[in-house]
Amino acid sequence: MEFCEAMGQWFRNYEAAITSSQQKSLRNKGKSQACPRLHLDRTSPHWLLHRLDCAPPPPEAQSWLSRVNIDQSEIMRRAGQTLLMVTDTSGLPLGFDIVSVGVANPKGGAFVKGTNQKIKDNGESKMTERILGLLRHCMEAPMSGGAPRRPQTLRVLDRKLHKLLRRSVDAVSALRLTLTSHAVDDWGAAELDSETGGQGGVPFALRWPVMRHCHVCKRYSFCCQLKPCPQCNAVLYCSERCSEIDQSRCPEDSSHQHWCKKLAQYLRHGAELADLPFSYAAEVTGEDFEIERFLTQNRLDHGYWVHWSLLVRSPHFLLHSDMDHSGENTPSWFTGHADPYGPLKAESDILLSCSGKGPRAPSLTSPLVSWVQYCKWRGLSLSSPVVALLSSPLSIYYIMTSLVPRDFPELNILKKKSLKIHIIESNREFQSLMVFWELAMLLPHVTFELLFIGEGLPQECDEQQFLLQQKGDRLILVCPSFAHEDGVGKRSIRVKGYRRAYHMLQGPKPDLVIGFRPAFRLHDFWLSTLPRLQSLKVPAYFCEDNELSCVCSQQVMGVATGGALSPPHINPFHSPLRITRGDNKLPWYSNAFVFRLIYKTVATCPQRVPVARPRPCDPAQPLPPANQKAGVRQNPPPEASKMTRKERKQAARNVPRKRK
Repeated sequence: MEFCEAMGQWFRNYEAAITSSQQKSLRNKGKSQACPRLHLDRTSPHWLLHRLDCAPPPPEAQSWLSRVNIDQSEIMRRAGQTLLMVTDTSGLPLGFDIVSVGVANPKGGAFVKGTNQKIKDNGESKMTERILGLLRHCMEAPMSGGAPRRPQTLRVLDRKLHKLLRRSVDAVSALRLTLTSHAVDDWGAAELDSETGGQGGVPFALRWPVMRHCHVCKRYSFCCQLKPCPQCNAVLYCSERCSEIDQSRCPEDSSHQHWCKKLAQYLRHGAELADLPFSYAAEVTGEDFEIERFLTQNRLDHGYWVHWSLLVRSPHFLLHSDMDHSGENTPSWFTGHADPYGPLKAESDILLSCSGKGPRAPSLTSPLVSWVQYCKWRGLSLSSPVVALLSSPLSIYYIMTSLVPRDFPELNILKKKSLKIHIIESNREFQSLMVFWELAMLLPHVTFELLFIGEGLPQECDEQQFLLQQKGDRLILVCPSFAHEDGVGKRSIRVKGYRRAYHMLQGPKPDLVIGFRPAFRLHDFWLSTLPRLQSLKVPAYFCEDNELSCVCSQQVMGVATGGALSPPHINPFHSPLRITRGDNKLPWYSNAFVFRLIYKTVATCPQRVPVARPRPCDPAQPLPPANQKAGVRQNPPPEASKMTRKERKQAARNVPRKRK
């Protein structure tokens, strides 16, 4: 949504600038408009102009579009339009334009009858004006943000557009840039040679950094210059007015003045969160880290990595092709990619192997508490990004072995042979089930049953049961509903999914409740889920991306149950990939902080003293005194205290009972 909003806002500004430029050119007809003096883009001095025609889908694509329920009429309505996009050589979008078919496909002019003079076609001139206007606006207000700048050279990745610009060399020179001598047809995988400063053989790929915008009015950096708060240096504003509005918000706890000192403290935790042992830590913990570029550079484009990217999405995107789906009615969710860890083949062989030659399980008295210890124990390289996928199961292990024994010593959780864990509203974790096999490797004496509960789970997985088990020397994922359960190993993990809110779930009480990225303040169902957890009194731990979300969750917990949260502390197994936000500079990491629910203590009512029923008098026993009050229990006679248990039961049966 932020991506679309930023593109829409930039395009509206671009159209306004084009209209103003056209009116100015009519007033100054015949005068060339010189480009304002801008600094050279030294990071990427060579820019690229791409062209993408919106044509009807080919026949081989129509069947796929029908399967994923995409309305082809929307695509057909855009047929004939052309998208022009300007990027730098690293794939950073700088601006775009949408041109209709009449302007996008100029005929190239016509010859006047009886002469050799060629009249310039109107469509050709309009196309040239649109390109030059687009380039000018990309220089003055780059869509990706940053200071206004100009390129040194421009390469056109379309022969027709390159031919048009070659005919308008003077207009191109007015922009103070040089057009390359030739063009290529394919803009998607063009080899960038020495003429454009790129590396030959490296395929071109678009990338999209986080768009910085004002915390109050949401204006993006290409519209104005953003400055952080001078006190906390954490929140970005476009003007003094927006800063004053944020300082004086009502109620008081929603104003920046209330949070300023706390945000400064949260910002200082960035160095501790970035203190990671991985060789790529400096890149992935940077303030302007781009996860899409990192995934593209490392070719992490399939397997479980797709859930970390915005580039691959569809209603029926499938993952688990290595599942045993011998049944005829196997759900579509089972089929898909064969390698959950994507191109990381060496790591996949280590993590999915069940040959029995794995390392000895860590000691329960001294569990693993850092990524260095885990990677050394598992035999993984500190240069591998696979730990980003393993953050969730390692966080569960850390909670079980380090936090629960400290907070709930009476449970003796490490001595239990089986554990039922409820994982709430964690859809990405449910789509990455194979990584939870690490729990069986770390705690082999425990039989795990994982229940994923959330409204965002796939519909076809509601109340479906799965098994993580060994088949030969490899790990597989099977569904007992569609495949036989023959040969289930002792070290199997049972998984079940429920597509509903947690407070709507009926079943036995779990041993532990865990949630990833709960965002209490963003979802109303927590006002019903938290009281449900309060009634169960089960240990519940949650992992949040930043400290601010943990503090805001405290308010929701107080409103929902009257309880509290434990102080959040840094999770040693948090993901190393930083999450960058557009309106602040706080350090965000997946599973960065851990906290637990502290339930409200219910006051116990004073216990009522039961009224004793009068017993029939034994003729051999003396009658009670006349002044004895009815219903007051007296000490039993010495003979009654000598009665055996069997005699007391028999005497109780002889007591007459009142019929209801």
